[in-house]
Amino acid sequence: MRGVTFDSNIYISALVFGGECARLIRMARAREFRLAISEAILREVITVLREDFHWEPYRLQDARQRMLSIARVVMTDALGDQ
Repeated sequence: MRGVTFDSNIYISALVFGGECARLIRMARAREFRLAISEAILREVITVLREDFHWEPYRLQDARQRMLSIARVVMTDALGDQ
């Protein structure tokens, strides 16, 4: 099975607007592929939803739980490939 990761914009678009990005999330939920996410992407999504879209804390928590329910958290190297 193929593994993928989504940019934070995919999650934000799916959560706020739906459309094709929401279809990708549904595919991940259906286990059509393995989805990975980093803590940095999680934080960025939550920050944008809070600051730009003025989501309430309960909605932010729900969004975080939804992302974690479909994606495996992976560790990233903050320094890159140095």
